[in-house]
Amino acid sequence: MTIEVDIRKKCHHFTLTVQFQAGSERLGILGASGCGKSMTLRCIAGVLLPDSGIIRINGKTVFDSKRRINLPPQQRKAGLLFQHYALFPNMSVRDNLRIVIKDKPFSLRTELAEKMLQKMRLTRLADAKPAKLSGGEQQRAAMGRMLLSSPEMLMLDEPLSALDSYLHSAVETELTSVLQEFQKTKNGSVIFVSHHRDEIYRLCERIIVLQEGQITADGSRDDLFYRPGTVAAARLTGVKNIVPAAVISKEELWIPAWGLKLTTAHQLNSEITHIGIRAHHIQETEKETVNCFDCRTERIQSEPFRVHEHLFVSGGGTEHLVRFVSENTGWQVNSPPCSGVRRFFVSPEHVMPLRK
Repeated sequence: MTIEVDIRKKCHHFTLTVQFQAGSERLGILGASGCGKSMTLRCIAGVLLPDSGIIRINGKTVFDSKRRINLPPQQRKAGLLFQHYALFPNMSVRDNLRIVIKDKPFSLRTELAEKMLQKMRLTRLADAKPAKLSGGEQQRAAMGRMLLSSPEMLMLDEPLSALDSYLHSAVETELTSVLQEFQKTKNGSVIFVSHHRDEIYRLCERIIVLQEGQITADGSRDDLFYRPGTVAAARLTGVKNIVPAAVISKEELWIPAWGLKLTTAHQLNSEITHIGIRAHHIQETEKETVNCFDCRTERIQSEPFRVHEHLFVSGGGTEHLVRFVSENTGWQVNSPPCSGVRRFFVSPEHVMPLRK
């Protein structure tokens, strides 16, 4: 199973320009709200018409602006799960499932719907209307309906964003099982759209970063989080410390805002304009001599398992913010900032070179 996308679509603030290929994998599209993620899925599904380009699904051209090919959604074999599930409110769960099964006798459609109800653990809710279902139950119903349409690929548009934190975890676990089974039985592609970096990290094997309609990064999940490459990708993957930098040598950078040199284990080139350091990669130290800097604590915010500290490092006579995260071992709700100056260290492998 393969999908090839090379399209352009004029929007109000930017032109969506995306080009990528995917095989039998779980591909994530990560980006902020309004960057073109959902628009990309709608163009692939045939719900939205691109201005130009080509879309091929499993070798079949479903859109080609030059050849004037634009197959309707039902001929594309691309299942799309909308953010709010788009269940028909006046129909029961059973009818919502049954309606997508075309060209089969009523008895067979009913049989297939009943099997899917059982698979999605919705049998007891078969006669209920969507309004009577919880968020997780609605998601399972929408997923079951999509699977009954016999898609060759699945596309999910922020399907977990409307759920509370407790339900989010439970539904995500169920969703993971469904996607894994789909890949195993259908050998199909899955495209998962989200602005939630932790969610997309857990669910996807490969990630594309989209910013204002442009792909700014594309790589395996681990590579992207370890080496985001661009400032936009670093921000979207949760890097809290991003500052301008100048390359001094093959392994050293000058950080003007902090008034110090940092050594990196990553390869440098003339395109590097910034560095990024994740907050949990900064460590307090008394022994290290490389990549050290002195800070004073300005503010502390405690969570059940983590402590977030806002530090200030002096560079060129001006103080600049550094964010630091550590484990909350004392279960503190609030604690006063530590007085005085403390020394911190970041390993060269955790100093990430970035370009704009």
